[in-house]
Amino acid sequence: MKGNLVGYGTLADIVLPDNDGAATWATRLYSAAKFAEQLPLPPDVQAVVLDGSSAIKYAAEIEAPVIICVIDRSVADETAAEILVQMRNTRGAPLSLSRDLGWHAPAGVEGLAFTAAL
Repeated sequence: MKGNLVGYGTLADIVLPDNDGAATWATRLYSAAKFAEQLPLPPDVQAVVLDGSSAIKYAAEIEAPVIICVIDRSVADETAAEILVQMRNTRGAPLSLSRDLGWHAPAGVEGLAFTAAL
């Protein structure tokens, strides 16, 4: 997998790379529409990527050491961002997506990442 995620087209390209040396061979993908049925997540989950408001609404129910959230800023509803900022400030410590994870969000997209106390 590339060190810098710029140039990948979809989330599946990032978490399910097509090469033999990939570190994400055991990645699980869940649809936001059916995410509630998957909760609680298995205890071996080390990081969660929540993509969009429909997935982010479950952030408070997730028990994982690292939570990464992708927010579409072209949407007028700020509810997801407000929930995440509050969670990050009360449950964990912020991570830098560019410095710590090597990812730079495209225009109109914001990413928040933080460690979460379990």
